Amino acid sequence: MDVRLSRASAVIVQRIPTADVDWFLGWQRDVTEAAETFRGYCGTDVFPPAEGQRDEWVVLIHFEDDASLDEWLQSPARTQWLEALKTKVGAFDLKKVQGGFGPWFAGMGRDPEAAPPPWKMVLTVLLGLFPTVMLLTIFVGPYTSPLGMAVSMLIGNALSVSILQWGVMPILTRVLSPWLHANGDREKVVTLGGLGLVLLMLAVLTVLFRQVMG
Repeated sequence: MDVRLSRASAVIVQRIPTADVDWFLGWQRDVTEAAETFRGYCGTDVFPPAEGQRDEWVVLIHFEDDASLDEWLQSPARTQWLEALKTKVGAFDLKKVQGGFGPWFAGMGRDPEAAPPPWKMVLTVLLGLFPTVMLLTIFVGPYTSPLGMAVSMLIGNALSVSILQWGVMPILTRVLSPWLHANGDREKVVTLGGLGLVLLMLAVLTVLFRQVMG
């Protein structure tokens, strides 16, 4: 089995009206097939909105390195697909994670060179990214929004990536280490229990932020 560890990822947040969900899922399948033809492609994860997230879908796309990710992000093929998306449902928020998710989890398996399963890495990053972005939106957004979208997005992206890299992810990977380690058949109880805990934490955060932001 060929396992490729992504070293560059992009997080895309897109608000999709309920009436356009079927169209969006079809569009996402097509654009994913286009991305698969590019050098270094590792995978795409699509997350529907949690309760109270106002139709916001999260898409994570992974490449082997920054160069291959940039090649896809700047490609004419992707530009054409994005024009169709923008025409149908509007603009989106993209955050590039240099170095990908892999370095946050490197050496965590019993094999020093092994990493946790990709789905556990994705959930862990989502658990760190969601509250980070929401808190920045609440406390920093009002001060940066008057500067214009481009400057506001630049500041927000820089802060969120920096906070994840040096603050949130080192803590999360340490706290969730037993769950991230539990990858064998004999550790299914730990895996399922940890999955339930992560999903519960995301649900609680969603409820809390919904109460704050409406």
